[in-house]
Amino acid sequence: MVSFVLDRIYKNGPVSTTDMEILSYLKLYKLEEFKVHQERVLNYMGVFYKDVEPQSLKEVLFRQYRMHIIENFQHTYTPVQASIISEIESNKCFSFSAPTSTGKSYVFMNLIQESTNDIVIVVPSRALINEYYHKLNNLIDNKAVNILTFIDKINTKHTERSIFIVTPERCRELFKFKEQYRVNTFLFDEAQLSNEDSKRGLYFDSIVRRAQKAFPDAKFVFAHPFVANPDSQIKKNHFQLDSSKSIQFKQKNVGQLYLCSDDDWNFYHFGIEKSIMGNNKEKCNFDPIERTIRSNGSVLFYVSKSKIYNKGFLNQFDRYINLCTEIEGEKIDSYIDQLKEYTGGDTIANKNYYSQLLALLKRGIVIHHGSLPLQTRLILEKFTQDGLCKICFATSTLEQGVNMPFDIVFLDRLERSKPLSVKNLIGRAGRSTTLNEFDFGYVIINSPSKMAAFRSVIEQDEILDEESSLEKSELKDDDYNDFKEAILNDTYSDEFNLSEKDIEKLTSESTEEVIRKILDTVFDNNQIVSLSTLNQDLRNRLELYSYFRLLYAIYLNRPLGDGEGNVLDTAIKIMLWKVHGKTFKNICWFRYSHASKTNERANIERLGRNTSQITANFITGYHPIPDKNHNVYSLFPQGTRAIDVDYDLIMTDTYDFIDKLISFKLTDVFYTSFIKYYQKADDPRAEKIAKFIKYGTDNERHIWMLRYGMSFEDIEKLEKHILSINAEEIIFKKSIFEVSKEERESIERFIRIQNE
Repeated sequence: MVSFVLDRIYKNGPVSTTDMEILSYLKLYKLEEFKVHQERVLNYMGVFYKDVEPQSLKEVLFRQYRMHIIENFQHTYTPVQASIISEIESNKCFSFSAPTSTGKSYVFMNLIQESTNDIVIVVPSRALINEYYHKLNNLIDNKAVNILTFIDKINTKHTERSIFIVTPERCRELFKFKEQYRVNTFLFDEAQLSNEDSKRGLYFDSIVRRAQKAFPDAKFVFAHPFVANPDSQIKKNHFQLDSSKSIQFKQKNVGQLYLCSDDDWNFYHFGIEKSIMGNNKEKCNFDPIERTIRSNGSVLFYVSKSKIYNKGFLNQFDRYINLCTEIEGEKIDSYIDQLKEYTGGDTIANKNYYSQLLALLKRGIVIHHGSLPLQTRLILEKFTQDGLCKICFATSTLEQGVNMPFDIVFLDRLERSKPLSVKNLIGRAGRSTTLNEFDFGYVIINSPSKMAAFRSVIEQDEILDEESSLEKSELKDDDYNDFKEAILNDTYSDEFNLSEKDIEKLTSESTEEVIRKILDTVFDNNQIVSLSTLNQDLRNRLELYSYFRLLYAIYLNRPLGDGEGNVLDTAIKIMLWKVHGKTFKNICWFRYSHASKTNERANIERLGRNTSQITANFITGYHPIPDKNHNVYSLFPQGTRAIDVDYDLIMTDTYDFIDKLISFKLTDVFYTSFIKYYQKADDPRAEKIAKFIKYGTDNERHIWMLRYGMSFEDIEKLEKHILSINAEEIIFKKSIFEVSKEERESIERFIRIQNE
């Protein structure tokens, strides 16, 4: 069997799932026999970052190939990696697909580091932004290179070039500065996002088209996992064929074993290719999950978001959760303290602000999903990469290329309708190490009945659409069509991130009348409505909210439904809290205290009475708007006890409001309305509130700090250490080094000291 597989890998490379399965079985069950052949396997696989001495003539040929690659590229690339870098250098557009473990990130990091011009990296998720940002910060010591997760023109006195890491939505800001940057490469990682039949997919395609116009000399690189037709990007975006290339790479760097489990947690091996591996499942004589946890490995459980929110995962996987005892030491305490400081949560059970997320983390158990605050996700990802994670319960957030490898991926749900997502997720199983060993991981599905469906997903070719969303004729909602029309007709405003049609609505006479009413209501002697007034308004009865509803209705060109109105009212209240300088933690505390009636319960408890039957207050939960069919309902079902209000749910819901609604949807609409009114009426109140909407403050110093990538939490800690700040530079006082390294992370690249 070993000779059979070695011969196939020598001729074809490590492209067969079955070949890698067989090698994984041999290493697991016939280790001593496998060790005799292991170095030859590694040489034939072309994993040249493992420095294995050749033992035969055939292996000498691979050694020569390795030396050739090092001589030409100055790195120990695999053949696939060398091909990727060569094709990028040779073509204006290169689009490729490759399995998750191919090592494309290593190639990209070197490409970015060695570039001399500006680079834009477009990724689908903020989690992937975090990963790129921290890798590049560690890799590039030169502080003359700006590494930014937003688009802006800052630190100009000291900057030689800039690297931008952004989502498609954030990338739109680039075109405001198209005359000021020399972008020579656009790198679209996880580019299968373009296939989404949604506004996100449309955004992706629009960024590619706008970038081609604005930066005609730039190179374009598209990277996908497991896609059979990467040339779709070339076709749909009309790149010149004579300067474009596409390749589908199938080579794998790690092996995988496939198992299923039954209701009693018995495990069974099964193979993908039935003609070779057989049709039957075979009992596994050990529990791979328990063995992995006990040997300090890590396991990813892919579960639904609802199962995380309703705590269903705790009972379902309690046998493995119970294996995770509390971790002691300064390192874990540091992570917990960072999360406490940012989220406001605590680890003391049955107390206010108890966060199960934090409590589980003390045992090496990570919860990861898309509604976690960005800073929280960043800390959790570092925690995992630091080797502290034993179990991770995650949703589809990890599909999108985040480099968090695990020894085992357990699929509690198999979404057959999303085969590309499933493949991307199971690519996390198996760590590619630099040890001179064959690496493999486990993929486990939660039922033998799903074996056929799983095989089908693995064997299926993933085909991307070759027609751009910008050119399809299907009708969607009006907002979608207006956006598409503006992109195609070049009537989309780079300054305001809105179409000309939207801007016309927001500068009409009816809009101006509403804005005047808002300004008269918001300001009292040029001061914003007080925080005490806001906090006393428990059910959003301020006249102010009705005016903001009117303004948003003008933008939508229709009245708001009651559910939409409730969501908008809460978003406005959160915006006003931010205006008053309240941090994310403060806002979560306000909302939790209201929902859980902390003051009322405290007063009753002081009288020695029981508060367990007091029910929670109504609190509006996040919902994406516009949605005229959305109904009014509370985040917590009627009858929920006040003491059972979930702080983690408040935290994630608040972040959804800030990130998905305020930042992404409302800011552009309201900022445009007020700044246009200011330009026409010269009313300084309108300029003031426009700044509040865009930045959360009208303090120029704070605005500059935000533009340099600091959060409001950073402003609290860092402002007193800043001597001066403007577009050219930040000058810090020597006292900046009294701040811990973690707390000054956001500004580390900008630190320069002026002698006092």
